[in-house]
Amino acid sequence: MKKRLLNNQQKKLYKISQLIKDGRVDLDDLAEIIPGILHINSRKDLAIEYISKKGCDLIKYSAEELNSLGAKVLHKHQSRYTIENVYPKLFEEISKGDKNRVIPFFQDWQHSPSEKPFFLFTASKILNEEQLISISLLPKDIEHVCSKVDRLFGVNKILEIYYNKYESLTKREKEILNLLGRELSRKQISEVLFISPRTVKKHCENLFKKLGTNKRTELQTISSAFTY
Repeated sequence: MKKRLLNNQQKKLYKISQLIKDGRVDLDDLAEIIPGILHINSRKDLAIEYISKKGCDLIKYSAEELNSLGAKVLHKHQSRYTIENVYPKLFEEISKGDKNRVIPFFQDWQHSPSEKPFFLFTASKILNEEQLISISLLPKDIEHVCSKVDRLFGVNKILEIYYNKYESLTKREKEILNLLGRELSRKQISEVLFISPRTVKKHCENLFKKLGTNKRTELQTISSAFTY
């Protein structure tokens, strides 16, 4: 189902970008007839240069405010995980310059620190040399990816809580965390990584110390969040 969703998004974005390039459609008129939120972002820093009224209502900003704030608004309302992990991967794909490639990703938005963040599934593609065009959907509009959004972002803030701790892990420790999350025993991990059980034990001790837990269930939750 996810593959079909991405294919549909790709077709829609391709058709939309062609209509815009040809000057055959007005963005506001177009935004009224497509599902989800239509927005155009700067390829340089992802500043929101256009967003449909539906999108303005959702994020509680006017077009004028967004134009004035530029990319600062993203840093104000999105998590470190989105800013430091999701967007660099998006920029990496954009840098390849494939104008037919549609790039799917999840992102979050939090109106204020006291409010719960909400999540969006976004599909983006290059519109021109300076802009990206995207369609974003709320999980409630695509029910079959809700569970994957929860796994990716951790509604319970797993990513936010453990982000710094996870980044402090070595490459080998991250590998072992991933394998622990898949419920492999220490002996099985030693066989997979071709290292001794004693070495695995030492890495596990470091993992427990750095992450601040020795509960296997907690490690599985952390692993699931960061290795999605």
